[in-house]
Amino acid sequence: MTEVSLRPPHGQSPGPAGLTARPLLTLAEEHVLLLWQVTASAEKLLTVTEHDRWPGAELAALAGYARAEVLRQVSDEEALVFPAVPAQTAAGLARDHVRLRAATELLARASAGEQPIAPARLAATVRDFVTQLERHLRNEDGLLASGRAALGAGI
Repeated sequence: MTEVSLRPPHGQSPGPAGLTARPLLTLAEEHVLLLWQVTASAEKLLTVTEHDRWPGAELAALAGYARAEVLRQVSDEEALVFPAVPAQTAAGLARDHVRLRAATELLARASAGEQPIAPARLAATVRDFVTQLERHLRNEDGLLASGRAALGAGI
């Protein structure tokens, strides 16, 4: 569930096609936004599963956001961060990315009805996904903070 505002902030004029130019986010800021969006979407899904109901719309939103944004972030990190860190560190991050991709695909299959899963099991899966993502982002942020000079200013 991507939340986008097409209205410019107060006092700013819209850019091309009515979109507002915003400053680029740092990777750490992108991580905060990504985790916030995933967590908000997951909480909506978990609220529905608490009543032992199937969260069709909520699952579709979470799976769609995970595919569009989490997997994009993973791909971007592999291109930008991996070359700048030691191979052993990159290998650990890559294992996290494999897990995040697998969890995202499981959510997408469940959303499409290709993977039968009970609401309680789905809730556990979603909690695990959020925990994996949070841990990975925290580890990566720690890596970036400890070696920012070695990684360069653009990352």
